[in-house]
Amino acid sequence: MRRTIIVLIAIVGFACSVLAQSSSPDQYPKREYFLGLSASGSVNNDKSVVAVNQRISSFFNEHAGGTEGFQASFIANLNKHVGIKADFAAYVNNRLISGGNFQSCVGTVCTISTQDFNVDSKALYFMAGPELKGRNHTRLTPFVHALAGIVHSRSEFSTAGTLTFSDRSTDTGFSMAFGGGLDIRASKRVSIRAMMDYNPTFLKESDLGSRERQDHVRLSLGILFH
Repeated sequence: MRRTIIVLIAIVGFACSVLAQSSSPDQYPKREYFLGLSASGSVNNDKSVVAVNQRISSFFNEHAGGTEGFQASFIANLNKHVGIKADFAAYVNNRLISGGNFQSCVGTVCTISTQDFNVDSKALYFMAGPELKGRNHTRLTPFVHALAGIVHSRSEFSTAGTLTFSDRSTDTGFSMAFGGGLDIRASKRVSIRAMMDYNPTFLKESDLGSRERQDHVRLSLGILFH
């Protein structure tokens, strides 16, 4: 009986030491993976479009894809608080817009028609940079990041009616993301991650225009594996 008690005490002591080690704040995952849904909104896309003898689709590249998408990240943690993040995101927006005014001219005779048109936009983001985490003794881990990289935007324009016309355009420019969020630990290997960041892009506003800054705000929600 005494031997059994001693064995049980030893087992309990060993289990407590293992749990203490696993919950130690000095330990951290060397690698983390994030996958989630993302929404991106453009702050300055309400400008009117004026196109004169040029393709129309290029005016929509600055939207950088649109509102709906997903985001995936890989984080290599250098220590408890600092990691290097590689981030990929993709956004799409296929929308039908009503009441566009179009003018077509044959010689000196011009006809103005009002008709619907379709814009199909896509964008791919590749960015990387540091991620700083505030690891603590709770299930909540706040973090911030600063990312930089490129965005590849593509838009297709089409309209049919009195005037039938379609074209497509692509552009690649510099992009950044500054923001952060919160990880809520659900288990030893899984956390819920919510984040928001300011996402400026530098794309041409038309085929003939210069590169200017477009301001985006994006929200993401998903699962962090660690």
